[in-house]
Amino acid sequence: MCGIAGIWSLEQQEPSGLQTAVDGMLGCLAHRGPDDHGVWTSASRDVFLGHRRLSILDLSALGHQPMGAGAGRYQIVFNGEIYNYPELRRELEDRGESFASDSDTEVLLRGYMVWGAAVLERLAGMFAFAIWDGQREELFVARDRAGEKPLYYASTPRSFAFASELRPLAWSGQVERVVDPESLALYLTYQYIPAPRTIFRGVHKLPPGHMLHVSRGGMRVTRYWDPVAIGLRPRLRIEEPEAINELETLLRGAVRGQMLADVPLGAFLSGGIDSTAVVSMMAEVNSAAVKTFTIGFETARFNEAESAAAVAQHIGTDHTVEYLTDADALRLIPQIPAMYGEPFADASALPTHLVSQVARRHVTVALSGDGADEAFGGYDRYAQLESLLGYALPGVGPVARLVSAALPRLPHRVHRAAALLGRPPREVYRALVTFFEPQDVTRMTGLTPASPEFDRAWGEPGAVSARQRAMLSDMVTYLPEAILVKVDRAAMMTSLETRAPFLDHRLLEFALGLPHEMVRDKRVLKALLYRRVPRALLDRPKQGFAVPLVDWWRGPLRETLLDVVTPDRMRATGIQDTAVVTRILSEHLSGRRNHANRLWALYVLGLWAERSTAW
Repeated sequence: MCGIAGIWSLEQQEPSGLQTAVDGMLGCLAHRGPDDHGVWTSASRDVFLGHRRLSILDLSALGHQPMGAGAGRYQIVFNGEIYNYPELRRELEDRGESFASDSDTEVLLRGYMVWGAAVLERLAGMFAFAIWDGQREELFVARDRAGEKPLYYASTPRSFAFASELRPLAWSGQVERVVDPESLALYLTYQYIPAPRTIFRGVHKLPPGHMLHVSRGGMRVTRYWDPVAIGLRPRLRIEEPEAINELETLLRGAVRGQMLADVPLGAFLSGGIDSTAVVSMMAEVNSAAVKTFTIGFETARFNEAESAAAVAQHIGTDHTVEYLTDADALRLIPQIPAMYGEPFADASALPTHLVSQVARRHVTVALSGDGADEAFGGYDRYAQLESLLGYALPGVGPVARLVSAALPRLPHRVHRAAALLGRPPREVYRALVTFFEPQDVTRMTGLTPASPEFDRAWGEPGAVSARQRAMLSDMVTYLPEAILVKVDRAAMMTSLETRAPFLDHRLLEFALGLPHEMVRDKRVLKALLYRRVPRALLDRPKQGFAVPLVDWWRGPLRETLLDVVTPDRMRATGIQDTAVVTRILSEHLSGRRNHANRLWALYVLGLWAERSTAW
């Protein structure tokens, strides 16, 4: 786990200025790599590659990056971990390759030298990397399949620049920091900005499962792994006992591979299905007690500490729990703009950062259960979608009228989705995963935004259910753009590496092919876990990792909310019609409506606009 950055100047620029720019970009990434740093410069002084290192494998100087090979022809900067690098190394050695280090970086680089871009098909891991080929004058950039590791880039006639985070690019002097109106509209809709867009016009995210070739002749972006295509294939012909056994083999293998490290390692444990499954497997493959970490909250409805402690006691982990106050979380809020680089409104980033701080005092790597909800159908909204679509069947007019009568008592997004009864499932589900009313987004920005990956997941031909379409759309939008962004930035701000065994591509491909009934409410995953942990410890309502926004807005954050979410500040962010903002603020503070999440999105946007000007 590291931070990478680079600039390829395509027209005459002062080399000393480029060196200063890359040095500054690395300074913005110091939290991602506090152990070492380096910059490589081409002989022609037009290519600069930079690296910040968090030492995980081969802690010696032999693992230093940028790393070269092929008599200087190739240079690599790499962020992530290749979990199957020992097997790849043996395969390469059988082909005559020799190695100077014990690092996965060198295996990746020499694999590229032998197989070219096809090396991606062999990699099991999380990664974002750039390889410079000096002979061909080509830069090859790639990102892992699920999107665990980030990669931002900007291509102009002047240069090609890239970095692990957005803030270094904004700092580099190679891009214009102009807000993209379409991205702003997407942010208000989803509370994150889907790839390939970012908040800045002309700056992009390389989407998960994509590679990028850059030469003087231009740039080419190519998809090399597609969970939507995999999920739309015919289902596997498999019985449930066999599926449980295969899942056990795959999960155990993923956990074993991801426990490879030369530094202390542990896991987040909420006491829920996903993290418990990972920790129970860790305990099986590890001789020493697994170190696990939980945070507790003062507010009982958000507190998972007791459940996690019971699971930890049953499994026999070395468990650490730390209770945190609202004040602890509130102190973090001003850090959010720098942490995420662009507006990002998942408030659970706060407890995620706090539990990362707790874990980092004991370990350098933490495993998590991320990805299981998308792969095994764990979100409540999948059942909500099915219920709403059931009401929309022909001949159920009386039922629909009963639902309409109940709308005011439903959660806001369910209320909005129910109002779409009879519309295509895509539009009903879009209402379940978005925040502002579409007409409000249009009034605020003048635009009606579209998320191409969301629409592609629903539009590609294939005989799958609406529930499965919803899971696929989350796999290519919500998972990489919200969940994994949240965890990566929140953890890396503490210099903690996180790993997610459920995102091993072999396990994901298996889950994507299972019969639909086996991935309904995590059925097959629960059956596996019940072999290890008593059901009584796990059968409780899904809680999530949340904060008491409603209480904060009417209490400790009321004054700062009124300072930040003002018409003038909102206009400065690019919002055109602030009447919507004024209405939402008034309705919430008066108690007429609960707009807690929408106000958080506006508040974060205002903070970002204020603080990003200093970058």
